[in-house]
Amino acid sequence: MLHSTYLIETQNADYLYRSITPELETIAIAGKRSSVTVHKTAEKLVIKIEASDVASCRSATNSWLRLVLIAAEVDELVADTLKN
Repeated sequence: MLHSTYLIETQNADYLYRSITPELETIAIAGKRSSVTVHKTAEKLVIKIEASDVASCRSATNSWLRLVLIAAEVDELVADTLKN
């Protein structure tokens, strides 16, 4: 079993957490080659991935980090819009 942990330091940990955790339901339906847990602290989002093989680990990593990136970009876009 492969294990990966990603610590994302941000002031928006709560927003990012609430943005990506609905995807955890999709994983339960999709398959069992990987599993993901997500939790947060005051200024960190923690994503832990367990996978049965390298391809699954890479795929899960790409998916979850992309979700975080998109959520962060949307948050920034909204913040910029509200400033104007």
